[in-house]
Amino acid sequence: MEFIKNTNINFIGKRKFFYIFSCLIIIIGMALIILKGEKNFGVDFIGGDLINVEFNQKIDIVNLRKVISETKIGSFTVQELGTERKNFLIRLPQKTSDIVIDKLRENFGDFIVKGKSIVSPSMSISLRKKAIKAFLIGIIGILIYLTIRFEFKFAVAATIAIFHDLLVVLSFIAFTNKQIDGLVIAALLTIAGYSVNDTVVIFDRIRENLRKTRSSDYISVFNKSINETLSRTLLTVLTTIFVVLVIFIFGGETLKTFSFCLLVGFIVGTYSSIFIASSIVVDWIKKSPTRFKI
Repeated sequence: MEFIKNTNINFIGKRKFFYIFSCLIIIIGMALIILKGEKNFGVDFIGGDLINVEFNQKIDIVNLRKVISETKIGSFTVQELGTERKNFLIRLPQKTSDIVIDKLRENFGDFIVKGKSIVSPSMSISLRKKAIKAFLIGIIGILIYLTIRFEFKFAVAATIAIFHDLLVVLSFIAFTNKQIDGLVIAALLTIAGYSVNDTVVIFDRIRENLRKTRSSDYISVFNKSINETLSRTLLTVLTTIFVVLVIFIFGGETLKTFSFCLLVGFIVGTYSSIFIASSIVVDWIKKSPTRFKI
């Protein structure tokens, strides 16, 4: 099934515009992240307060989250304990537990605070190190795999595209005042996998077309390859976005930031596969004019 047919769009010819466009988003986003400092991170990374509360009546968890969000304290999580809908575990930013307890009493009457503790920042540092380690191992694995399957130029271009996608997603998190937590890290790793998969499909077609021609007009070959895979690329991203959009709308407050990251990441991953990854390979080969070995 083809979504669109016989396109002849000069994607590579517009690469300088998209380089500038991407750089502007990333520079502004990173500057905003630097200015915000620790405000970028949720409880998972900078520590915070943990309270265990038990109500006298059944409480709807959606309503509970809504009441807590009215305090404007930032990122928090609510976990229901048991099946009676009375006992909840709430993770909050540092030194906000008293504010939340007062707000809950104001809305739900008296209740029991069964436990109140501080999440150690040292645990958060450990989690941060593990997240970075997992990401770097994944990137190295992708770099090795693509070098074996294609060649080094393609591997480096795909890796740069992955970093591009993650930086753009982080920029949009900063633009929308969301916080980075464990779920965001999971979303970023998912985006990295999706991005490289989309890029590999285009690289595969480029390799096929390079083998069929002796032409050194790589811009034409790359444009042809991207146009030939455009229908598949758009169908893939549209079906994926539809599923994530359902999660974003109906998945509840806990999954809002996670699904938002996936929405942005899948769109940006498709964009970078078309406009960034292939363009980097073309510019690289133009500066070192040797034929591809694939």
